[in-house]
Amino acid sequence: MSKTIKAAVIGCGGAARIDHIRWYAQHSDVALVGLADINEDVARFCAEKWGGKPYKNAEEMLKVERPDVVSVASPVAKHAEHTVLALEHGAHVLCEKPMAPTLEDCDQMIDAAERNGKIFSIAFHKRHNVGTLELYRRLKAGEIGEPIFGRTHWTMYAGKGGGFRHQLVTGGGCFQDHGSHWVDQYRWYIGDVRTVQGLMKIWYPDAHEVEDYAVATLEFEGGFNATIEATWVGPARSHGQLEETYIYGTEGALFISLPPWTHYEPPILRQWVRDGNQWIDISLPADMLFLNHYHYKRQIDDWVRCVLEGDRPKATGHDGRMVVETVLALYQAHDTGQKVILPLKSSPDIHAIFTRLRKT
Repeated sequence: MSKTIKAAVIGCGGAARIDHIRWYAQHSDVALVGLADINEDVARFCAEKWGGKPYKNAEEMLKVERPDVVSVASPVAKHAEHTVLALEHGAHVLCEKPMAPTLEDCDQMIDAAERNGKIFSIAFHKRHNVGTLELYRRLKAGEIGEPIFGRTHWTMYAGKGGGFRHQLVTGGGCFQDHGSHWVDQYRWYIGDVRTVQGLMKIWYPDAHEVEDYAVATLEFEGGFNATIEATWVGPARSHGQLEETYIYGTEGALFISLPPWTHYEPPILRQWVRDGNQWIDISLPADMLFLNHYHYKRQIDDWVRCVLEGDRPKATGHDGRMVVETVLALYQAHDTGQKVILPLKSSPDIHAIFTRLRKT
C-alpha cells in the first residue's frame, strides 16, 4: 500500500491515546492531521506527543483538515453526534464501543454512513486479539464439537470517583462498557442473540448513576447459552482486572484469560481435550519489539487496510447496534423481571430504569 490517508481523532482521553492516536501516528500509510477535544490542553498534549494539529472544536477540525478517516473516541453520549458529523464531512469512521446509548442513535449513525457512502466500523478490539482469533478458529474448526454454553467473568475495581463512564448520560455502566465486548464476541463466535435475562445492581449509588454490577444470560440462535458477568466493584485496585471465559462443547472446551487492556502480553489460551482428560496450553504469537500482536495496533492496521482497499471491516455498524440492543434488553429484563425476546421495537426508558434501580 503506497497511498497515504489523512487521519483525525475526536476525543483525546484514555481510549483515544491507547487505542487510536499512537497507532495512526506510527502507521506508514497514515498522516495524523488533527486531534479534537473540548479540553484543548488535552488535545495539545496528544499533538505534542504524537503529531497532528490540536483543536477544541471537532467541526472546525473536519472543515480545515478534511481527513479521510476519523476515530470517534469521545464520551459515549457524543458518539452519534460526532460520528454523523464526520461522515457528513466525507470521512470514513471508526467509532469506539459502545456504539451509542440508544438504538435510535445507532440508526442515525448507520443511515449517515449509508447516505454518504462511507465505511463505518465499531472498535471491538477483541476481534483483533491473537487469543480470541485463535479461539474463533478452533471453534469454527469444530475442535470442541458443537458449542453448548459459555461463561464469562469480567471484574475490576473502578473506585468511587466520577467521570462520564459512571454518569447516566452515558446510557449504562459496567455491562454497557465491558459486557458489550463479550456480547460481541459471542455473536461473532455463535450468531445472533434471541433472548436476554439478567439482573444488575448499583452498589455505590453515591458515586455511580448506572450499574456497577450486572449478570446476563443470553440465548443464541441454535440453542447456545452464555452467561456474562461484569462488575466495577472488584476486591481492590491492586486486584487489577480479571477477564476469563470458558466455552464448553460436546467434545471439549476452550478457556481464555485476557490481561488488562493496556498490557502488551498475549492472553492465556487453553483447550480441554476430552480424550486426554486434560487442559492443553496453546502457544500464541508475541512481538514485544514492534507489538504486531497487540490488538489495538492490529485494529488500526486492519482499519486502514479496509479503507485503502474498500473492504468490509470486522465489526460493522450493524454489529454495534446488535450489541447495544442486547445491553438495553438486559436493562429492560432486570427492570421488568421478565425474559426479553429480541428484537426490541425501540429503546427502553433508560433514565426511568436507572432512577428506579438507584432506589432499590
